[in-house]
Amino acid sequence: MIKHPFNKSWYDKYDNVAKDTLVNYLKGVGHNVGEVKEDYNVDVVSTKKDFTYFNEAEVKRAWKGDWPNHWAEIRIPERKKRLVEKYKKENGVLNFYIFRSDLKQVFRIKDTALTEDRLKEARGRNIRAGEKFFHVPYKEAELINIA
Repeated sequence: MIKHPFNKSWYDKYDNVAKDTLVNYLKGVGHNVGEVKEDYNVDVVSTKKDFTYFNEAEVKRAWKGDWPNHWAEIRIPERKKRLVEKYKKENGVLNFYIFRSDLKQVFRIKDTALTEDRLKEARGRNIRAGEKFFHVPYKEAELINIA
């Protein structure tokens, strides 16, 4: 698996704010949220009714303003495959939340959208040659307004 090297400055800038925004959203729609701690698994575990939700937050830094319709897909890094495999064994729901850079909108993508046939190479200025992503059509994701 080829992947982009870890960028601590991006992590420091976006990780906590994305998690906090996700926690506030989830609480606002009736989830109970436990303690949020960095354990390199999902970012936020919540419950609602009789279900457990495993929630992963990421910020798409290039997404500014309305989603550009010429961006046909939302790309989720191949490294997230380990979460799909890990939580497949759990009795719960795994969701990926891809935030706009200003955190005012987010796409919710179900783990079932991350299929092997969607795992492909991607190109971009911050993507290493050979790096793979799940290519999920944005029309299959749920767009949520946060602000």
